[in-house]
Amino acid sequence: MKNRAKLGLVTTASALLIGLTAGPSQAAAAQAYASCSTSPAGAGGSVSTSGWSSGGRSIPSLTMKLYDEAPDKHHVRIRLVVQYADTHKYFGWHHNYDGYGTHKEFPSYVAQGGNIFDVGIQAAVFEGDKRIDHCTKWVSGSTKDPS
Repeated sequence: MKNRAKLGLVTTASALLIGLTAGPSQAAAAQAYASCSTSPAGAGGSVSTSGWSSGGRSIPSLTMKLYDEAPDKHHVRIRLVVQYADTHKYFGWHHNYDGYGTHKEFPSYVAQGGNIFDVGIQAAVFEGDKRIDHCTKWVSGSTKDPS
């Protein structure tokens, strides 16, 4: 009788654990990451998303990080780029005027909209409002520059 009770307890616990595991839709909305640097060194940037998967209609949480990697007296900027089915959306530039060796973080999100198929960042070196150099990287791994 004791063995049946133990077996029943193990079976019940296993069924409970299986019921608590993430299903395919939950597992798909994982973290995504991309980073790039201008060459020669100048601007470095990255983006990490949470709660989004390709084709999703929003990005509940993302963080962009921007690094000034060169003692060149230029400032650096970063912006988010989102790829929809037939267009790209460029979000506003975020700045780091603090100089060489510094970094800034910019938490954000993308509200409900069309299906988002890829997310990328552009990191750039600027002199005033003139863009001197930039890089682009998508979480899909592409470096295609839509600008």
